[in-house]
Amino acid sequence: MLSADRGLLAKEIRSLVDRLRLWTPARWAAEAEPWGTRADLGRHLASWLADAAANLERTGLHDLPVLSPDLLVADQIAVTGDDLVRCDPPPELCADAAAHVLAHRFDLLGEDVPTSLGGWDTLSYGRTVCART
Repeated sequence: MLSADRGLLAKEIRSLVDRLRLWTPARWAAEAEPWGTRADLGRHLASWLADAAANLERTGLHDLPVLSPDLLVADQIAVTGDDLVRCDPPPELCADAAAHVLAHRFDLLGEDVPTSLGGWDTLSYGRTVCART
């Protein structure tokens, strides 16, 4: 399992968001099975991050708004990711969240998880985290 702290989680979220903010509407609209579109996958990730923060703060879960245009999905990931980092998540949740982010970075950008972060083992673990939702 990936060993992660708040700093690594924040770095991986920021890295993903910085790349996604450069996307065009056509890139967001491209297919990303089984999610639907890449925007739908991004919304899933934003929702997962928001739910993790809500669980830590014991505020109750709520549905995130579907922002339009799809270009705003990157900002939604940035905000929900920052909310989670600011909740001071325990190391286990940081590891789960970072693995989830890295798995979906692979789905969205086609970038392998660096070997320094566990490579395919982390990708596989991120898929397990995702399946628990």
